[in-house]
Amino acid sequence: MKRKLALLLAGMMVVGTLAGCGSKGEEAAAPAAAEETTEAAGAAEEVVDAQAADDGSAAAAAIEERKASGNVPKVVIAYMNFAGTPKGIDRISAKMSEITEEKLGVDVELQIMDAASYAQNMNLMLASGEQVDLFNTVSVGFMPCVNKGYLMDLEEDDLLATYGQDIIAAFKPLELNANRVNGTLYGIPVKKDDAAGQFGISIPQSLLDEIGYDYASKYKSADDEIIYTDLDEIEGILTQLHEAHPEKDTFYMDVSSVVTQCLLIDMVGGDAFGVLNDPINSLEVTDLFTGDQYMDLCRRMYKWNQMGFFSKNALTETLATTVQVKAGSLMAYKTATKPGIKQQESNLCGEPVIIFQCGPDFKKSNTYNTMPWAINQNCEDPVAAMQVLNLLYSDPELATIFCWGEEGKEWVETEDGHITFPEGVDAQNSEYFNNVNWELCNQFIAKIWEGEKLDIWEKMQDFNDNAQASKAMGFTWDNSDVSAEFTALTNVYSEYQAQLELGFVDPDVVVPEMEERLKAAGLEKYIAAKQEALNAWAEANGIE
Repeated sequence: MKRKLALLLAGMMVVGTLAGCGSKGEEAAAPAAAEETTEAAGAAEEVVDAQAADDGSAAAAAIEERKASGNVPKVVIAYMNFAGTPKGIDRISAKMSEITEEKLGVDVELQIMDAASYAQNMNLMLASGEQVDLFNTVSVGFMPCVNKGYLMDLEEDDLLATYGQDIIAAFKPLELNANRVNGTLYGIPVKKDDAAGQFGISIPQSLLDEIGYDYASKYKSADDEIIYTDLDEIEGILTQLHEAHPEKDTFYMDVSSVVTQCLLIDMVGGDAFGVLNDPINSLEVTDLFTGDQYMDLCRRMYKWNQMGFFSKNALTETLATTVQVKAGSLMAYKTATKPGIKQQESNLCGEPVIIFQCGPDFKKSNTYNTMPWAINQNCEDPVAAMQVLNLLYSDPELATIFCWGEEGKEWVETEDGHITFPEGVDAQNSEYFNNVNWELCNQFIAKIWEGEKLDIWEKMQDFNDNAQASKAMGFTWDNSDVSAEFTALTNVYSEYQAQLELGFVDPDVVVPEMEERLKAAGLEKYIAAKQEALNAWAEANGIE
């Protein structure tokens, strides 16, 4: 890569000299190199300094050289969705290429894979050397990709500072720094809802009307979309719903999100074996399963199960909660909350819903590195890849096509500035209707779909900025030294998790049994290793 960039810079010098002949004696500014550092706390600030010193001549020269050569390189972009490869993928690639070729001298090719096969396919492609230049690490795993050597150092030869200036401008230093591993920047976060409202619950408005619940009086203003309450009030509402409709399932939640979305804890390192039980104030890694939060939640779920709120099939249920509500078989479900959540869930359920929230808005340590975009280490043209990535974060027209498809085919603009389906097109027959805009680089600059408020992204940014954050924000951990313990712990926890967290067994009886087995599997050693890594990270970053 260094050799390739050196050749490119040599070409830039020629272009810059020719440009200078007609520039009234003004010298083209040379790109400033960002000083290498392993101090994560100061790394992004130094990148910004490099950006300020570079007037963009290096990036412009790369584009001009590309266009002058007559050779249009192709950048392959891979990500996953929940519906597989869309019918219109080639057409959308071509529409995006119209913009990237004009602005960058580069074509793009989308490779969109079904979520069920994305991780396997991407690992095969990355390991085999098949061309994939930019990709989202969701489900493939950010740290596994780092450990396998799949990801490029985005600051090598000042790649980001020189060709990704709009990316730098889109994020705060902390947000970029969260994608550093041992000081090296490997990924770029997605612009999305970074925080999540803890323990949100959605209930159809019609059912609340039926039991006489006065939700209208709970809102503080006409713009409010969430009712903040506690689990005692929710329990009272669920009791009335259960009594009114004993033939329906009262409440359901996906077991995979019980701990992650219902407790004010931080699963540092990405697993439940050693967590921050007081993440806003402390970096002490403690045992989740003997903590008060976990025990209180399991006791509450056990009580609700005993009261008949859960379906007997809850342990094996695979149907989405919103589909169950739409079918009339479910009355309430857990959801993470955010701005726009009321409209989102109402659309999914096919009727208006009321959203409750029982915990704070919170950002966990892995908020910015769960699904970053990355450049493949084997990318043959990292400058072109970085410039395409930079444009995806900064060009509203390109971002809109990436998120929603082609105007006139997938969407049309309404009189009030929203977009919606053209006549005769819907989510089922659209050739490119995305269901994963939260995975795509910057939906904040794309057009807004009908039903959302036009200021949704301003509200989302305010939500992100004001949520409480973990002290371990940006911490990543390689657990390979205790991988045997991790496997053993995972095997034990998987035996108990669903039954405990969906309330099918008494936690006061079962948690001590599980805890004994976890300790035998190496829980204390694993927690100690995680604490040691977190302490080292905190010291390197000046966090007390």
